[in-house]
Amino acid sequence: MDTIFSVTGNDLSQLSPELAVDIFRELLWAEATTIGVAKSLINVPSAITVADGGIDAEVRDAKISGGQGIIKDGLTRYQIKAGDFALDDSHIKDILFIKDKTELKPRIKTCLDKNGVLVIVFFAWDGPDRTDDQCRNKFIEVLKSADSKYASTNVEIWRQNTICGFLKQYISLSLKIKGQDRINFQSHKSWSQQDDMLAKAELGEEQKKFIAKVQGELRRDDGNPVHIRLFGEAGIGKTKLILEATATDDLAPLVVYCDSADKFRDSDLMNELLKDDNKAYAILAIDECDQDSRAYIWNKLKAHHKRIKLVSIYNENDDTSGSITYLDVPSLGREQISNIIQSYNIPKDQADRWAEFCSGSPRVAHAFGLSLKNNPDDLLKSPDTVDLWERYVVGGDDPASQRVVQRRVVLRHLALFKRFGYEKPFHEEAKAVAGIIEKADPQITWPIFQEIICTLRRRKILQGETTLYISPKALHIKLWVDWWENHGHGNSYTDTMTGLPKLLQQWSHEMFIYARESKVAAKKVEDLLGEEGPFLK
Repeated sequence: MDTIFSVTGNDLSQLSPELAVDIFRELLWAEATTIGVAKSLINVPSAITVADGGIDAEVRDAKISGGQGIIKDGLTRYQIKAGDFALDDSHIKDILFIKDKTELKPRIKTCLDKNGVLVIVFFAWDGPDRTDDQCRNKFIEVLKSADSKYASTNVEIWRQNTICGFLKQYISLSLKIKGQDRINFQSHKSWSQQDDMLAKAELGEEQKKFIAKVQGELRRDDGNPVHIRLFGEAGIGKTKLILEATATDDLAPLVVYCDSADKFRDSDLMNELLKDDNKAYAILAIDECDQDSRAYIWNKLKAHHKRIKLVSIYNENDDTSGSITYLDVPSLGREQISNIIQSYNIPKDQADRWAEFCSGSPRVAHAFGLSLKNNPDDLLKSPDTVDLWERYVVGGDDPASQRVVQRRVVLRHLALFKRFGYEKPFHEEAKAVAGIIEKADPQITWPIFQEIICTLRRRKILQGETTLYISPKALHIKLWVDWWENHGHGNSYTDTMTGLPKLLQQWSHEMFIYARESKVAAKKVEDLLGEEGPFLK
């Protein structure tokens, strides 16, 4: 039965010759991956206008066990036709023979002479046989005109309906053909064309090891379920690294990406994958997948693990028992961060200086590079395609929820201090900080404060052991500026500092090196250093 993901003959007819070859290449890769054929045995050149000897694709020396019959044992060569076709001698000779000659195209001839299988693939024709094997017999008849030895040659004809049948197993390709891979669910190619995915990936040794680990897990074929759970702080490059890890020819055709677990849960795609008669293979990459969604989705999909592999992505680690592989995304090294900033034509010495403020975050590095190039007077300005700083604060929660509102209040107040004590022996510092926050918002009591701190530590926005600090440093500065713009008027700062432990006051004063980012803060520096300020009394 057809579904909204089913490819029709009309869908195939709309494909250009170039896209038809691309789709067929990905179909071969997908089939090879599912049945364990080495990618080194497959060749599908993209240069369709270059003389190809009559062949568009080839699989050689394959040893087949299972599959849909797309790849055969031994040698298989494919001629792909995306244009008009009629079952007559003239059209068949155009496919098989050198133009204006009676000789077979050279690679068609060698395929048949080597007892290989020749497959003619029609993307724009679905004509029925009026007699048994009419189309195949017509091709054999024309081949015999070249040499009678080809009377028993192995030739297959794939019409549109055959291709549509093959594609039912590969939802990513079906979405791409139907133009539905830019809505809720994306093919790897569509995903890679998002603005925030276009930049070249800067990879250190830790990132390369991480990618190899992911690829190894996704290529596992031991009969056990594959669910990779990625976690790491916002902006660390989780999504980009999965994009890079699945960019290989054998993995990319299987990838379906969804930027939110809420979009995938109980969607038409999820329901389709769960049907007993569905044979589709896919690598699902689901972003913003919190603990509840992870458990719900995996509970549904785990029974289908022989054809569905899952990658779920979230800011927090929720390590559980079972078969899930948990991977902590590594921070990017200083050299790679500097390289990202330099890619915006920023001199190396400046890029090296600003790299420190990115705290290993490629997203922040791109934001700094763009701002240094276009807005050097406002380095904390978010790019126009992503609200950079809000993503750290909000995560996957509702921006208007009380939990996010309280989290923002806590972060802005924590940002007043270069760091603050939390665990023993600095427990009293945490109580003092919680006290000034409760004055600002009486609903943020000590238990609520502790809960928010716990969340921020899980998300790695707060880092450290006995003393904590905000990461990345650029976020810390942005939140510090936000406090001054929203809370710092009048005597608010002086009142806030009154009665705090001396070390906390010192850590707060050290933040004033960033005062130029806020007019309110800059004015407060003048007051603090003036004759009536606390430093001259």
